Amino acid sequence: MEKRTLGTSDVQITPILMGTWQAGKKMWVGIEDADSIKTIRAAFEAGITTVDTAEVYGEGHSERIVAEALSDVRVDALSGLSPDIAWSMPRKFSPTISSTTK
Repeated sequence: MEKRTLGTSDVQITPILMGTWQAGKKMWVGIEDADSIKTIRAAFEAGITTVDTAEVYGEGHSERIVAEALSDVRVDALSGLSPDIAWSMPRKFSPTISSTTK
């Protein structure tokens, strides 16, 4: 899948993002972690390497599910935390915070 530059930063994102609010399980009924992990992984395998997650999605549960889904991936994935922060998650999903707005 093609990638695009995020604003004026050097960050490259896919034009289609994977949203993970529901993976946090708060305010959602019938969401199973295994299904969320399969869905996130399928999105990645389809070329979607940009994931929207935040600590407020289930008090960090969504972030843990994303980490589990992508922990063995050797190719970089990118997770957006807010409009002005991006976490680069290479290989072992060790986030490095970098500003994406100027």
